[in-house]
Amino acid sequence: MKKHLVTLVCLLLFAGRLPAQDVPKAEGYVGYSFLRFNDSSPTNAFSANGGLASFQYNFNQHIGLVGEFGGAHNGNLGISGTRVFSPNQTSFTYLFGPRFFINKGGVVSPFFEAFGGGIHNSRSFFVPNSVPPGPIAPIRGVNVTPGLTATKFNSTENVAAVAVGGGIDIRLSHRFGIRPIELDYLPTNLTPFNIPGVGRVNNSNWQHNFRYSGGINFRFGGAPPVPPRASCSATPAELLPWEGPVNVSVEPADFNPKHNLDVNWATSGGSLTEQGKSAKVDTAGLAPGNYTITSHVKDPRTRRENTATCTASFTVKQPQPPAVACSVSPSSVHPGEPVAVTVEGSSPNGSRIEKRSFSASAGSVKEGETTTGNQPGQFTTAATLDTSNVAPGPVNIDVGVTDVHGFSGRCTTTATVVAPPPPAPPPPAQVVSETLVSECDFKSQTKLARVDNECKATLDDVALKLQQEPNGKLVIVGYADDQEGALVNDLESLRAANAKHYLTAGEAKQQIDPARIEARKSNDRNSGNAVKFYFVPEGGTFTVKDTTVVDENSLPRDRTGAPHKRISGSSEAKPNQ
Repeated sequence: MKKHLVTLVCLLLFAGRLPAQDVPKAEGYVGYSFLRFNDSSPTNAFSANGGLASFQYNFNQHIGLVGEFGGAHNGNLGISGTRVFSPNQTSFTYLFGPRFFINKGGVVSPFFEAFGGGIHNSRSFFVPNSVPPGPIAPIRGVNVTPGLTATKFNSTENVAAVAVGGGIDIRLSHRFGIRPIELDYLPTNLTPFNIPGVGRVNNSNWQHNFRYSGGINFRFGGAPPVPPRASCSATPAELLPWEGPVNVSVEPADFNPKHNLDVNWATSGGSLTEQGKSAKVDTAGLAPGNYTITSHVKDPRTRRENTATCTASFTVKQPQPPAVACSVSPSSVHPGEPVAVTVEGSSPNGSRIEKRSFSASAGSVKEGETTTGNQPGQFTTAATLDTSNVAPGPVNIDVGVTDVHGFSGRCTTTATVVAPPPPAPPPPAQVVSETLVSECDFKSQTKLARVDNECKATLDDVALKLQQEPNGKLVIVGYADDQEGALVNDLESLRAANAKHYLTAGEAKQQIDPARIEARKSNDRNSGNAVKFYFVPEGGTFTVKDTTVVDENSLPRDRTGAPHKRISGSSEAKPNQ
């Protein structure tokens, strides 16, 4: 008995370490049964062999409800102290109750059970009608001695029964399993058998029986075992070679949470550092491309379905050189004039720009201020092209940009140096605009502004010149001295206006266009008492100073130039013809 208990405990301890994976909905059991009937008198104990069948409905992985039927028979009983022969006993049990599991669905599943029900027991044997002389000894399974007669006795009884115990199920597949041991304490309360002429066969009503069974389990319903699995992830999924490392991790699932797992890593590229369920891949120096990281997870304490594998991938991107654009302003200059060069660039890789270089096919370039943009690698640089002593023609400016990882980009722009303009020609020699062609003298005249015959002859010559040079014009300037001015108001204006009138509407009918003649008066009273005629050629300008244009509409109708005393009491006279 001790040996069986030790075995049971060891199996229970082992089973508790196995993962629960496959719980059937129902189970049918068929197996061998060994029943040991133990009366209070050890000499009357005996064994019976038979079979056991049960149907089990599982509510979950811990509790099931069982209906059980078993039978056992012994046809060769030995009853001490009697002269009976051919004794036998047959028992049938019908029990119901719960069964409690540990690790139901695992490979090994211990259970405990407590059933209640009944037992149907039937017994029969023969007793000789006469007892031959000799000592009393049991007679087992022998025929009646010739000449002797015997009486057969039968007994049938149904009483209550219980079974308390446990066992172990071992899963072979999703549908089949074995039960190597089911051991129960099965007490019964069968009535003692009182044989006439022999006495009581059993000394007590209670029998402390033990039952062993082993057989095959048939499993129905339920999900098949869930295989363990694992999921892998890698961060970042895309990166440049110098942006590593790549951090990877694995998440196992459906393993026994109480077990420590073995995790191994492998990578198709890069240097791998393992840290249990996580790892790092150094990508420095990796060529652009796609790479795979594999994780192998294993439960070393489980033999079947104890591994899972997963993969994660990452991509090393192809680095790009800096993008550079350059321009000049102005695009065309004279030698010696500066050219502003603007360079704008950015790094598609987001890398810092380490170096900029400038060169020109002629002249020299001096780098100026650089400003950075909002994104890593963005910049704007100002430079100046010096064109001193540069021959006319195109000048190519080349700009190179290199980032901290050694990737370079270039741009080229062109400025044109043009020949300086020729010197401005000297201004043309100044031509005298007006020419004094003639004049009329008014010294001896009584009417101080009257055009006399001598003056008319002069005016006829002037009209001829105007007719010969139709694009020129005439400026008539009237003069008067202080003495004359005291006698007649605005005498110099009257003299100029009368001379103009003769040329445009006088009796000589010269009919010169009034627009070609301008009447002016001298502001200098010390320049004489005359009228002077200046001819101004086409495009020329009148330059004589101290003269003023005459307002002919403001002159009196009497233009003879009579003294004030003569004008005061007389009627207006017509202008002198």
